[in-house]
Amino acid sequence: MRTVKSFTTVAVALALALGSAGIAAAQSQGHDSHGAGAIEITLNDGAKWQGDQNMITGMTAIHGTMAANLTAIHNGTLPADAANGVAADVQKQVDFMVENCVLEPEVDEQFHIVLGEVMTGISALEAGEVETGAVTIVQALNAYGEHFEHPGWQNFN
Repeated sequence: MRTVKSFTTVAVALALALGSAGIAAAQSQGHDSHGAGAIEITLNDGAKWQGDQNMITGMTAIHGTMAANLTAIHNGTLPADAANGVAADVQKQVDFMVENCVLEPEVDEQFHIVLGEVMTGISALEAGEVETGAVTIVQALNAYGEHFEHPGWQNFN
């Protein structure tokens, strides 16, 4: 695996350092071709992309965080402080994956589309838009599951 990071990785890392304003800037720089709510990831010549253990670890943790809170989110009973906790837990995993990114450039480019959407969901959660944030993260997780090899992964229905 290469340790060279793509422009998108650098943009995401910069966004993490700059906070919400940086997230918006990084997304506009790295994801100009993606419409609101659309996650446009391509397969690897018809096959799922092969990631690394850091990606699998982080995405498993994000999936677990969302699964543990979906009932309260759907019911509209997740308190604002709990939504901020969900956002913080998910952000921690994004930070971990970005800091430990050693993906091949082609995989990295596709994976950072997913991470960009997850970060959009984090921002919505932090802004009190719990359902919007959760839906955005869940859609990103489902897109991840459709495009990346991840043993035992189950998409949300």
